[in-house]
Formats: sequence, structure tokens, C-alpha cells
Amino acid sequence: MNTLFKGLERLEEARERFKGASFMAGLFNGRPDFNLLFPPPEPPEEKAEGEAFLHQVETFLRQNVDPEEIERTAKIPDSVLQGLFQLGAFGMKIPKAYGGLGFSYKNYGRVLTLMASWSNILALTVAVPQSIGIAMPILLFGTEDQKKKYLPQVAREAISAFALTEPVTGSDAANIQTEAVLDPRGSHFMVNGEKLWCTNGSIARYVTLIARVPSRRVHRHGTLSWEPVPSGHTADDHVPTAFILDMTSPGIEIRQRCQFEGCRGIENAHLVLTGVRVPVDNVIGEIGKGLKYALTILNVGRGISIPAICLGMAKQAWQPTLDRANTRITFQKPLAERQTQQIRIGHMAAHLFAMEALALLVWHLADQHTYDLRIEAAIVKMFCSERTIQFVRDAQIIFGGIGYETADSKRLRGEPAFGIEQLVRDSEMYRIGEGATDILRPFVVREGLSRHVDIAKGVLFRHPSGTAQLSALWRLFSIYFPWYTRQWVRQPLPPRQEFQHPTVRNMVTYVERMSRRLARHIVYAFIRFREKFSEEQGIQNRIERIGEDLLAILAAAIYAEQRARIDGSEEAWELARLFFTSAQSRITQAFQELKRSDDSLASQVGIHAVKGGYPFLSAGIIRRGLRDYLTKNSSVKNMEEPPCHK
Repeated sequence: MNTLFKGLERLEEARERFKGASFMAGLFNGRPDFNLLFPPPEPPEEKAEGEAFLHQVETFLRQNVDPEEIERTAKIPDSVLQGLFQLGAFGMKIPKAYGGLGFSYKNYGRVLTLMASWSNILALTVAVPQSIGIAMPILLFGTEDQKKKYLPQVAREAISAFALTEPVTGSDAANIQTEAVLDPRGSHFMVNGEKLWCTNGSIARYVTLIARVPSRRVHRHGTLSWEPVPSGHTADDHVPTAFILDMTSPGIEIRQRCQFEGCRGIENAHLVLTGVRVPVDNVIGEIGKGLKYALTILNVGRGISIPAICLGMAKQAWQPTLDRANTRITFQKPLAERQTQQIRIGHMAAHLFAMEALALLVWHLADQHTYDLRIEAAIVKMFCSERTIQFVRDAQIIFGGIGYETADSKRLRGEPAFGIEQLVRDSEMYRIGEGATDILRPFVVREGLSRHVDIAKGVLFRHPSGTAQLSALWRLFSIYFPWYTRQWVRQPLPPRQEFQHPTVRNMVTYVERMSRRLARHIVYAFIRFREKFSEEQGIQNRIERIGEDLLAILAAAIYAEQRARIDGSEEAWELARLFFTSAQSRITQAFQELKRSDDSLASQVGIHAVKGGYPFLSAGIIRRGLRDYLTKNSSVKNMEEPPCHK
């Protein structure tokens, strides 16, 4: 078995070994390096630059942006977009040498948080070009000519987008079908295919396009690379490659502007590409590296953009929720005096604090440019998106019936037109976008368990015999016996000033102990399930959730200590302690489930259900399957008749 997780095999070639420090890789291995969480402080001039820009953006939003109009019309006015271009908001991550503002990730995240607190749709529209549009791939992998030509445009006048997903691939990014074939003259690629859910696609001038290219293997200087073959020639493989796609090129059809449950103002396109000519100069980086580039730039969206937008949305709901709790009288008492709501609001406050702490920590680490943050980026994206969904739903509960009513409907009666129901609808998108939770959890585990996989797969995931088996088992024993012994020995904490506070020390000590316990359970699971571990996604999910909460505990502790020491805010300790208590409960439950885990019955029921079992569950209704919702002229493919037991 070449890789650990079934369904992710085609992504394995795009993976890279850790090239920078990764805190979470150490945590999953039972040896977290806490010093990694304390990079040099943010330069004062950098923070001052960001705060000045935040003031400009806030003034612009208040004077020029009507978020209710965006929701009502499902459209961001062109004047708003042009105004943001003039401010430089579309060029925050582009270096000043290329016409941008050259902001740090931390300042970029702060600005997106502010924008999302006013309109998350607008924040998303601004974030996409700077996280997954053409700016980031060109900065990381493009030529100097491409940087000089395109970066000033996308910083000041041209919106960009990202085209990876296709109608039949979804999260299976390695299975794209859009093809770019080199023409016989070698000057252009001819692109044919479809792209779906391309955010900003219907208003973009440029798009980062990922398409497969028929290529042959070549060896240069002892390394394997890919060379595109002209149309009509035999190819060794079709390899994913990144391109700059000019949306003014003939052959591009915006077939549909997709509409969603929420996020009504986003410009999300279904693109059809027919014979589109893309110059060879528009290849980004190397042929065959497109998937690697896509996974790399997605880290920016996961680690910075999505958490910032989620944080802004939750913060937007916070004060109106408190106001509602204080002013809504039921049975002669305000909601704020009822313990049920006090508990709910308390947990909302603690998790909002943890969201901000974790986001700021990851942004600060990203600014060092020395860390490998693929695990941390995925975790902060999942944590903030999932917690925001829970946060706004809790807020909606406190609002009661009026929380289910639209802002426009409330406005007609003279009620405060706060759209909590819109935030509930909008928040679901951020769970899905740039890596759905159910995809990212096994991704985190695969990356976090990389060392174990490399060591154990030769024995646990294969079945050698005879001398080879004895040799492999001895090698495994010689590695894991001392490793396992160390997992029972407490690791001394670094003698840091931050760890002197008893609350911080208590939390960090807990994380260190749970890290060793988690590492032991990971090896137990490997031994128990062997090659079948790849199918035990319930186990994988519990491992990830434990790691996620442990990182969030550390972030909350560090953030509380910083606020107390630098800002003199003692109130932060209450929030950190409450979050710690909540996270401890989840971690304890997850460990209990790891020990007695048996998801076989639930899995068995699910298998039986998808094969058409339990037909009585559809009894008593007008039964309709998915095919029954197709229109007569539908062009949807791959809609096989579902199984049905009558």
C-alpha cells in the first residue's frame, strides 16, 4: 500500500515532505516544540501601518457600502469594487514593488476580519484574488516577466479568480478532466473543458486555471520533469498544470452564475472552455506541478482568509446578541438573567476568544515564512468555520422567532434589521469552501502521521514473510520501543516567561501530557487496524479533533497571557479557562471513543442504506429520488439510477 488514506492516493505525488518547522507534526508525534509558538514579535511599524489602513477601510465601508443592498440585490456595486481598488484593498498581499501594499499576513487577516464584520460577501470577493487568484501563484511560482505584467493589474484594476473544481470532480482535485493540449507550432495550448463554482469567475479578468496537459517524461540533470507533447503525439501521462487564463479570450463561455443558500452577492461561475488558446508564456511554473501549486496556494485561503472572514462574521453577531439577551423580556425577566442563556453566552464568548487566538497565532507564524503550516492552516480553517456555524446558530436561538425572520421583513415593522438568519445561511459556505471539513480531517491526520506512515507501512501495511518479516519486525521494534518508552515520560517545558503564569502552565502541561497520550493511541490504532486503518475515518476524525482542540487550548492560553501582560486585561483569563474546560470535555470523550471505538455497525447500516435498504423509511410520502428533480432539458451526466428495494 503506497499511501495511507484511500481516496487521497492521487494527491500523494503533489505532497512534499516537511521543509519547515511544524508544531502540529511534533504534537502528533508526542514531542511538541512549544518554542515554535513564540516567533519574534510583530514589528511596531508594521502594526501601525495596518491600523492606519484599517481606519481607511472602516471609513470607506461606512460611507459607501450598504450590506443590506448587497443581500437584497445579490450584487456588489461596481462603484464599491472600484473604490476598494483605489484604496489598494485588492493588493494587500502584493509587494509594493509590483503596485501592492505589501502587508503582512496578520494585517491582511485583520482587514478581512473588519470587512467581514460589515459584509462577509465583500470580504470574500476581496480575499479570493489574493489567496487563490493569480497573484499568489505568480508570486510563488511565476516568472519575473509574469510578475511585472500581471501583479500591478490585479493590485489596482483587474479582479482574478481560481478554476480548479469541475462538475464531476468536486473535492477530488487530482481527477480534473479539463485538458490543455500544445498546438503543433508550440506557441499555444488549446484548452477544452468545464469549471464549476469559480468564485469571482463571472467578473474576473484573469483566472488561475488548473488543466491537465498531455506530456512525456524527460530527465534533466538527474531529475524527472514533464514536457508537453503537441497534439497528435503520444503522451506518457496527462499532468495537472497551472495557467494564467485571460477571460477575454475567445471560446470562454460563462454558462451560469451559480446561486446558493447564502452568500447571495458572490459572483460564482460555471465556465465552459471550448478551443481556448492560452499562450505558452502563460504557464505558471513547471508543467505537471499544477496540483502542487494549487494545494500550496490553498493554504493561504485556509490559514488566513477563511478564518478571518469567519471571525468577522462571529464578531458581527456578538453585540446584537448581547443586546437581545438584555432587552428581550420573557415572563417578567430578561433573557440575560436566565441560566440557560447565560451558559450559552458564556460558551459563545469563550469560543469567540479561542477563534481569535488561534487565527492570530497562525497568521503570526505565517509571517515568519519559515514554518510548514499545512496542518495548522487546515486546523484553523476547520476550527473557525465550524465554531462560527455553532456561534451564529446559538445567536439565532437567543433571538428566538425574530432570529428566523429576514432583515427586510423586520425593517417593515420598525424592528432592528439585523440579519442573523443571513449569517446562519452564509456561514455554511465557509465550512465547505477551500477544503470541506470531511476532506481536511483525513488530510491533517495524513500529514500529522507522516513519520509513522513512512516507518510502519513496510510492516504493518504489508505482509512480508520469512527472513524479510523478521528483519522488518526487528527494525520496527528497535525504532518504536525507545519511542514508546519516551511517551510515558513527561517532557520538561521551556523556561519561558509566558509559562510562569499558573493558568498557562496548567494548560501547557495538559497539552504536553495529552500529546504523548495521543501519540500512543495513534500507534495502538496502527497495530489494531494495520492496512485497514485507511478505512477507519471515524478513528482519523477523533485523532484530528483532539489535535485541533489541543492547538486551540495553547492559542487561547498564549493570547490570554499576552493580553494580561501587554494590555493589562485580566478578563481574558476567564475566557481562556472556560474554553479550556470545554475543550477538555471534548478531548476526554474523544479518547474514550478511541479506546472503545467500533464504527462497524454505523458503517454497516450506512452501506445497507445506500444500497437501497430500509425502504420503509420513505413510506407515507410522495417518494422522489434525485433524478426526479431533473428538468427535461437537463444536461447533467453520470446520473445513474439509484438502487431501490421495493
